[in-house]
Amino acid sequence: SFAVERGIAALLLPGTAIWTSPPEKGLVLRRDFAETRPGQTGALMRAIWRAGRWLDEPDHRGTAAEIVSRAEYLDLPSELVERGLTGRLLVSPAGEARAVPRLLAFNAGAASFPWKSLAALIARNIALRHDLPPEGAMQRAMGHFRTDLYRRHLRPAGASLPGASLRLEGMIGEDRTVAAERGQMILRADSFFDGFVFEPPIPDSSIN
Repeated sequence: SFAVERGIAALLLPGTAIWTSPPEKGLVLRRDFAETRPGQTGALMRAIWRAGRWLDEPDHRGTAAEIVSRAEYLDLPSELVERGLTGRLLVSPAGEARAVPRLLAFNAGAASFPWKSLAALIARNIALRHDLPPEGAMQRAMGHFRTDLYRRHLRPAGASLPGASLRLEGMIGEDRTVAAERGQMILRADSFFDGFVFEPPIPDSSIN
């Protein structure tokens, strides 16, 4: 958006035109930190979860844009930042605009849940790109997406938790109500533009 504003670039497609719900964000911690400092780990996870719920409220996007546009953060005009947060994008230097509904999700629809199937998909693609065997890469990656920690630290906060920790990636064409640990929850559509569906391997029994 900044490059478009300067007249040196154009936006062709939003990421959601290729993958309806691409992964965008995550909390990354060292394994030894998460295991030896459970109190701080849980506090960090709950803080990000609560921030995500706040950001998912449309009326809060303007305030968020004003905050992150400040000089100590992005140092950009707040209206430029707000375009990305609201999906009202300027796509060409000529002033052509495009509305992209549901461009971002921070928490809704299990957007922040660390699906092990997503870890496997990412690892598979990286391994294949480098001509490496994907099986071991997928198993190792699934061990780093800690659904167990997510459930442990966010269950007491009242988070909606899926009943499973992996799924068929790209299978959901429209938002779907599914069973959750407590009652039901809505999963966001996650389809790919070409109909690709990824079936993850069964995690090794030693994986959390």
